[in-house]
Amino acid sequence: MIPHRRLAALCVLLALSLPRIALAQRELHWDRLDVEARLDRAGRLHVTETQTLVFTGYWNGGERTFDIRRGQSLSFIGISRVSGGGVLNLKEDRTLSRVDDYAWTDARTLRWRSRLLTDPPFNRTAMTYVLRFELSRVLVRHGDDYRLDHDFAFPDRAGTIDRFNLRLTLDSAWQPLSGIQDVYATSGLEPGRGFVLTIPLRFTGAGEPEAHETASPRVIAIAVAVILGATVLAVLAFFVREESHGRFVPVTTDDIDERWIAEHITKYPAEVVGAAWDDSIGKPEVVALIARLVGEGKLESEVAPPGGKTSMTLRLKADRSALEGHERTLVDALFFDGRRETSTEDVRAHYREAGFDPVAAIRPELDARVRVLLEAGDAPRLIGALGVLWFLACAGLLWTAWYRGETGVFLPLFVGIAALVVTGIVRGAGVIFRSRMDWGRPAALLCLLPALVVAAATAVFLWQYAGRGVVDLSPPALLAIVGLALWVTYNAIRGLQSRTSRTAVALRKNLTAGRKFFSAELRRPHTALRDEWYPWLLALGLGEEADDWSTRRVSPDDADRRFEQASSGYTSSSGHGEVVSSGGWSGFGGGRSGSGGGGAAWSVAAAGMAAPVSPPPSASSDSSSDHSSGSSGGGGGGSSGGGGGGGW
Repeated sequence: MIPHRRLAALCVLLALSLPRIALAQRELHWDRLDVEARLDRAGRLHVTETQTLVFTGYWNGGERTFDIRRGQSLSFIGISRVSGGGVLNLKEDRTLSRVDDYAWTDARTLRWRSRLLTDPPFNRTAMTYVLRFELSRVLVRHGDDYRLDHDFAFPDRAGTIDRFNLRLTLDSAWQPLSGIQDVYATSGLEPGRGFVLTIPLRFTGAGEPEAHETASPRVIAIAVAVILGATVLAVLAFFVREESHGRFVPVTTDDIDERWIAEHITKYPAEVVGAAWDDSIGKPEVVALIARLVGEGKLESEVAPPGGKTSMTLRLKADRSALEGHERTLVDALFFDGRRETSTEDVRAHYREAGFDPVAAIRPELDARVRVLLEAGDAPRLIGALGVLWFLACAGLLWTAWYRGETGVFLPLFVGIAALVVTGIVRGAGVIFRSRMDWGRPAALLCLLPALVVAAATAVFLWQYAGRGVVDLSPPALLAIVGLALWVTYNAIRGLQSRTSRTAVALRKNLTAGRKFFSAELRRPHTALRDEWYPWLLALGLGEEADDWSTRRVSPDDADRRFEQASSGYTSSSGHGEVVSSGGWSGFGGGRSGSGGGGAAWSVAAAGMAAPVSPPPSASSDSSSDHSSGSSGGGGGGSSGGGGGGGW
């Protein structure tokens, strides 16, 4: 038990300590903020801020951060403290070692001392300070008119402004185009909220006042006309050019027969046909090359399922010195160390450490052969020099607008990133379109749709917002936006247009027609295909359909009919022209006559042989890096002024 006297003494001591604890809690708000501003004839804004701050706790003094946009300038006149004895002008001292000293901690942050470190903490202490400064280039010029768009408070602050009053006066040379009040008043401004005043003005004086100029409605109209006109003309030119190249000629199989296939398809190596058809080189070309070499007797294949996985064994039957180009490259890679027999397991074991990609191995020589066939010359660059310079020029204009304070950081980032994203989409669509020679005008228009949407959306934005003064765009920013909209259209058209001659387009059309014919035949139970065409089916991306046909269940009658067709030949007309086959179609069994399902097993095994062998991941030591985190804020929008205020 604690004696009553000791308990009473303890309570007294606790009570005496409470104010000290409470005073240690830092709290700050503004009892009132009174602003007097005058816009002079030259367009400069003269501002007097009277701040009544209420401090609680261990504060050193007050702070005012000015949000000065690039291109604007601040001329600070002075700061004074209002007390019962009058007005005391504060002295500038970088050390801030005495009460009523002030200093600039950086180009836009002003601090002043209200309390020494040895002084007791504030206890709801109200202190009034008067700041005087001038701002230049706060007006926005829009054609012949001007606009004052300024934040007269400072939203970046720690406390609430209980009462806010603004008295704004204009020089007689400025005529407001909307009504203005003698005094603007509000209360309870929470942190993060400013007081933005927007007034359209007309200048009636002599000379040119200071202002930040934006594009006029006439210039905006010209920009809209350029975007829409250039986009329409470019799209029309694209369709006219592609029409002249025969790109939109319909793909038909009506005249295809065995002679046509020999003349337009099988006269070329299967892997060359595949690469030319879809304008790409991948695993199907490697599988088709292996199948062709097997069909020509240069290789012999055997499929076996060791360990439950389909494996392929290849034997070299031809003299490798008689092989050239990509054929020799692949054979040397698969039949390494001069061997005459190889298998999927041998290849993987041999390249386990170094890695091996059959597609990458044959790509250079095969691509060169395809380009000769298509009369395409050198392969075009993914991104041309003109496109790169075009984008860099637009990015430079956006950076200039930001650096000069004519726009916030959001607009350059959004416009630049959006242009890159849409361009990536349209270029991807272009790759697909060029690989599909059976696609016509509607598909081309659909692939152009993202670029057309960008052009239309940009035109609407400029007309509805920039043209009416809702959004301020400086000439560099406007030029950059127009340039990027046209850059997207340029890339979309460049990605879609044919890059080969008219003869090459016709050749690729024939390859597409042949593929369409093969695909249709694979859907028929009694097909007019021949086993010797199997490598070309693989090259044309019909491996899965051929496998499906090969594994499809057939009735005994169908099996007997297939045997008769394979022995004596057959005729099929079915609207695709007449194909007479003396060998028939068994689904391909790797060069051997096999039953249904042989082709499926062979293609799976060949795909395994053509698959890349990945090297083991390189050992890397664990490392740690220091990461710093922080926050950054950017100004943007139409208003100037603002900034922050508080204590330190």
